[in-house]
Amino acid sequence: MIRQPCSYLVQDLQLQRHWKSVFAAGFFTLLPLLLAVDLYIDDIERAMNGNRGWVKVGRPLADVLVGWLNFGRPATAVSPLYTLVAIAILSLVGVACARAYGIRSPFWTAIASLPLMAQPYALQVMSYGFDALFMAVALASAITAAILVHRSKSWRIIAVALALLLLSFNLYQPAANGFLVLTGCLCVGSSIEVLDRDWQVLSLRWRLLISAVIYAGGYGLYRLVVALFFEQRLNGYAVGAAELKQFDSALALKLFMSACEPLQMLAKDFSSLPVLLPFVLFFVSYAALLIQWRSLPVAVSTLAGLLMVLVLAPGGMLLLRESFVRHPRVMLYFGPFVTSLMLQLLTLSDRLKRPIWRLAVLPLIWLIVVMSYAYGHSFAAQARFEQGRISRIVGAASFLQAKHSDQTLRFLMVQGTMPRSPVLQNTVRKFPLIDRLIPPLLDGNQTFSFSQLQLHGLHLKKRNLDDAENYFSPSCQFLSDSICTSEFSLHKVAPDTLYLDLAPDPAPIRPST
Repeated sequence: MIRQPCSYLVQDLQLQRHWKSVFAAGFFTLLPLLLAVDLYIDDIERAMNGNRGWVKVGRPLADVLVGWLNFGRPATAVSPLYTLVAIAILSLVGVACARAYGIRSPFWTAIASLPLMAQPYALQVMSYGFDALFMAVALASAITAAILVHRSKSWRIIAVALALLLLSFNLYQPAANGFLVLTGCLCVGSSIEVLDRDWQVLSLRWRLLISAVIYAGGYGLYRLVVALFFEQRLNGYAVGAAELKQFDSALALKLFMSACEPLQMLAKDFSSLPVLLPFVLFFVSYAALLIQWRSLPVAVSTLAGLLMVLVLAPGGMLLLRESFVRHPRVMLYFGPFVTSLMLQLLTLSDRLKRPIWRLAVLPLIWLIVVMSYAYGHSFAAQARFEQGRISRIVGAASFLQAKHSDQTLRFLMVQGTMPRSPVLQNTVRKFPLIDRLIPPLLDGNQTFSFSQLQLHGLHLKKRNLDDAENYFSPSCQFLSDSICTSEFSLHKVAPDTLYLDLAPDPAPIRPST
């Protein structure tokens, strides 16, 4: 009568220790991000005007969630609170994933769970002061749905999993692909019998069938809900990004090319030595343990299955007409993939009684930690670099306004992109990905650029660059109405209009984020 409650109490205490370990690992790995990255891209505009607007990009529940937690309108900046909550939520998911493989060590649970929140492609996600929360909830919902599918064949559980996946799509569409990655890796783990004994109750056919039905049902229902209730509210970006490929004879080739894009991105970002070595050590160790656990043919088929999981991981994004890898955050599913492989390696080393092989995960974890800190330092340096230049631009605009106090400046046109700071230039030589994670504060005549200028005191409306031909050509020869420096040139091209030309970046053009 007393033993059963005691066993539950012991189990609860173990889960609490595991969660605390995972949260602590995530917190200290993302500490530079929490300290250095305050207002990230869209956060600046949202912090100034309080608008949410995620319905316009097909994420209706994101508006609801942030509205509830932010006490309605207007939305206010509370960074890094939402990022801390995101770490806490993903820590719970990490503990659940470790339980599926029977991992009982708090230390190794924390190590294996770290990629869920701190893998390089998740740094952009966790940087958003507003978006990080619902992106993390979306990923957690997708992973939880996969765990439920592989835990029981109850129709009630399947219905809950479908609801969770639909929730994930409505919060952040790419995060829903975490379901495909985790369910694929659990299928692989089941086939080589590395799951915990309580998780080896379902057949591989059942796992694959139900997973496919749930993902297809969740994706289809999401598209239907958006088409019925929110299509008229979508902006041009969302409409264009949601267009599907044409179903013609070239569809197979287009799908293949889309499936290769994430692999090409991984190769581009991590193919240089010595950054590649932690990946090589990890995968070689995993393959060696597989051969010892079963045989060479089984190891080859297992690795082929994992490659298939990685290829199919984008899911519904493969059907999109436009390339989906232009934003690193769509690779959010890479975290569950790495976490699953780490858990399988840890389980194999434990089953084979060869604990020394567990050390193969540490170099990859250290790479993740180093990239996180390098990202935080580079972001802080780039922000200081650009904010100083923006302040000088605002000062130059104020000087021109003072020279013509009888004429009110109302419009601005911007040409060019902010260059990289010396710290960022140095960092991207080793980690090219970081160049795509850190956006330029001023990026041409974009609406986003005017938010940055407004934040620093220059309240001018955007005028299209196409209108510049209606004025005389800006030139530093007209020194009375121009301010020319080595950093930028600012010209008064009309009584109410300024033209800002940023000095060209001597390095290659910075990629859009």
